[in-house]
Amino acid sequence: MDGQVGDGSILVLVEDVMVPISLVYNAISILKKEGVEKLDPMIVTQASTQSLTSVESASRDIVALICRSLEFPSDKMCGDISRVLKPGGTVLLSLSSQSVSKANSTHERKLLLAGFSDAQSSEAGHSIMITAKKPSWKVGSSFSIKKITKSLPKVQIDDDSDLIDEDSLLTEEDLKKPQLPNVGDCEVGKTKKACKNCSCGRAEAETKVQLGPTAEQLDNPQSACGSCGLGDAFRCGTCPYKGLPPFKLGEKVTLSASFLDADI
Repeated sequence: MDGQVGDGSILVLVEDVMVPISLVYNAISILKKEGVEKLDPMIVTQASTQSLTSVESASRDIVALICRSLEFPSDKMCGDISRVLKPGGTVLLSLSSQSVSKANSTHERKLLLAGFSDAQSSEAGHSIMITAKKPSWKVGSSFSIKKITKSLPKVQIDDDSDLIDEDSLLTEEDLKKPQLPNVGDCEVGKTKKACKNCSCGRAEAETKVQLGPTAEQLDNPQSACGSCGLGDAFRCGTCPYKGLPPFKLGEKVTLSASFLDADI
């Protein structure tokens, strides 16, 4: 078919040269159950991609195809059909019994690759009808996405309820006045000695390690290990004579006049 295609809302593309009009109406009746006889579809025989060049884009509601072979329609023609269909339009493929065995999956795949959706197939006598929808949006259209903002729940905080009375944490034992230690409990004599249950701190004082030598140790130095008089290099870490110059055991430890002078 050459020349300008009419302005009808239904376009029928036929692979063969001739086709019975009843076959066309049977295919369209799948989509329009009533008033099929009143429709005036535009029929194109021996249809090809060139047959659709004169059809305006987005001008048809329905495009029906009467197919006999697996090669019809081609992938290029499926793209042209999508172009001439209005957004939300329907494409219908009527497959003859000769191509029923493999046509179902082959033609559905072609429609999906061309951008159609909701492909469905059904049997009608000795033929299979496949329908698909063109998306309802136009190519190049845009729309804004509304961002849903979820507001956080408001939590009322009572500052007074979060405070704790410190006095409620004290027990009756904590509120008792502490008793001072009785110094008279310790023995006082020639040799002061802490009592068994000392509470005045004398027992702790007696247990402290005395730092440095006593006067008696300086007047008559003695050594249990025999190395205290040799100098710091030979003394242990707890030696009371640490820091003093070498001396002879049994003789008073004396410091020279220059002991405290700086080396430099």
